[in-house]
Amino acid sequence: MVGPITRFGIEIESREQRQEKILAGVIASVYRQVPQSVLGSIVGGVALVAVFWKTHDPNVLLAWFIAMLIESLVRLRVARAFRAAATAVDQVRLWSSRWVALAALAGVLWGAAGVLFFAPREPLQQLVLVAVILGVAFGSLTLYATHRPALFAFLPAALLPLIARMVAQGEPAYYTAAIVVLAVFGFTMFFGRNFGETMFEAVKNNYENEVLVAQLMNEKRVADEARRAAEDATRSKTKFFAAASHDLRQPLQAIGIYCSLLKKRAQGPLEPLVKNLSSAVDSLSKLVEELLEISRLDAGAIQPRVQQVLIDEMFTALEQEFMPQAAGKGLALRVRHAGIAVESDPVLLARVLRNLLGNALRYSMRGGVLLAARPRGGLISLEVWDTGPGIRKEELDRVFEEFYRGESSRGEAASGFGLGLSIVKRICSVLGHPLIVTTRPGSGTVFRVEVPLSSSPRRAVRSANELTDASLRSLTGHTIVLIEDNEEILNSMSNLLRSWGAEVVAATGFTDALVADLRSCKRVDLILADQNLRDSISGVEAVVRVREIVGFPVPVVMLTAVQGIEVVAEFQRTLQRYLQASPQLASIIARSRVEEPIVLQKPTNAIVLNNRIAGALGLLVSGLPLMARQATEASSVAG
Repeated sequence: MVGPITRFGIEIESREQRQEKILAGVIASVYRQVPQSVLGSIVGGVALVAVFWKTHDPNVLLAWFIAMLIESLVRLRVARAFRAAATAVDQVRLWSSRWVALAALAGVLWGAAGVLFFAPREPLQQLVLVAVILGVAFGSLTLYATHRPALFAFLPAALLPLIARMVAQGEPAYYTAAIVVLAVFGFTMFFGRNFGETMFEAVKNNYENEVLVAQLMNEKRVADEARRAAEDATRSKTKFFAAASHDLRQPLQAIGIYCSLLKKRAQGPLEPLVKNLSSAVDSLSKLVEELLEISRLDAGAIQPRVQQVLIDEMFTALEQEFMPQAAGKGLALRVRHAGIAVESDPVLLARVLRNLLGNALRYSMRGGVLLAARPRGGLISLEVWDTGPGIRKEELDRVFEEFYRGESSRGEAASGFGLGLSIVKRICSVLGHPLIVTTRPGSGTVFRVEVPLSSSPRRAVRSANELTDASLRSLTGHTIVLIEDNEEILNSMSNLLRSWGAEVVAATGFTDALVADLRSCKRVDLILADQNLRDSISGVEAVVRVREIVGFPVPVVMLTAVQGIEVVAEFQRTLQRYLQASPQLASIIARSRVEEPIVLQKPTNAIVLNNRIAGALGLLVSGLPLMARQATEASSVAG
């Protein structure tokens, strides 16, 4: 049997080597107790000399006491020599033998006292003699029992002569006393034996723990060296990519220009070849750009500039960017605005959400994608939900690795290099934003980025002029119910909706006139409502009642100054209340049990409002808004 498994510079030891090291620990424990045992022996010896001085030969008493002192001094000297010996472990058998010899000598001296100082006619002196010898025996028990051979050498030599002297008296009283002392001797031997085994196991466990600690320290040293080597390799790779950034981009830029020139001149059978070449160059450019971005993140070249970020403003830009892609795949892109501000780097945070949205739309073949902001304690959770294939449990730890694409990500429909999520993870690490992913294979995935809520006063929303690149959607042929308690806003909003081609049923609240108009109206396609109305009911309540009259869960856009989170919460509570009271109304008043309305914060601009309404109505054809498509076709014809 060998000792603990040892590696990395710790020699494998034999059973004998292990036993000697454990024995060395036991002997070291023994020698540490010598000073206390010497003090006990001297006190006991002085007590015997004082009690028996007048009744026994003083010369015998002094000779015994001097012998006991010499034995005690020898013990102290040997213990001191052991502590000073540098090779105590190598000579542990020698030091063990010395200790057993000293224990036997001490036992003989105390056994001699039991015979020499036995006084049958002096009961008090007899009691003192027995008490002192038993006291020394018990007091030295832990000392000698730590090393069992020393116990077997000391205890019989110390007590058996006294027991024999009692028996030699031939009197019943002494027989009884001898039996009692013999019982004490047997109990002490049994207890001492168990104590010795316990001490041996304790030393053994301590030694093995030290070996394991040494082993772990060596393993940690080797692991640290490997980690440092890996970090050095990573830094070298990162520095290489960072240094090569310009040299990599230059030829790609030139190739791209040449491809553009070839596109204009290529005719006949060369056209598909040039098209394929251009597609390959685009893919290569994208790959190089993503690799360079990863290298910049790893090298620490990208430092965040944290400032206040208006979530609605960012969500609006992302919605305009990804709406055509979603429409081209027949997916619904829903954006839940919250009217809140967070603290982050707007460029890096937008890149994170852009990558997550791109992945969600790429891997979702049906259903849709939701971009939302939800409060979580003192943080805001920016969430991207999709209805894609999900991620298998065994792949969750690998989806953020470079170039990793799981089984669910393979195929022509899911083109990509497997770098998007790796970039997302690195940016979140730079920003200090926790990134959480939850998934249900076959049902979809949710990515959450937790961002601190801004404590600064909200800055002004960007002006509408900054969004002029968005195209207006035609609302011709659609009827919109408009509920707004401010008559001036109601009139201007009605005129705006009509200018986009919509028919408008307007009201300042859920009034009798509105009910009458709804009953005579042939169709209702959307409800646009304010939350705070003058009536006793809220905008959410009015929306549900309108749906009940229309008999269909028409889409809803809430245009309000109330926080989006509060509006969504009341919307869901109201739906649940109605559904619990009248389950048969489910298909009339609710699109789903967890439906969330589109919430726009006042003030907003015409372009954003038009986009939200058109998105809710599904007015997208071939990935482009109707008006934008017409403009594109016109310019194409003109060209």
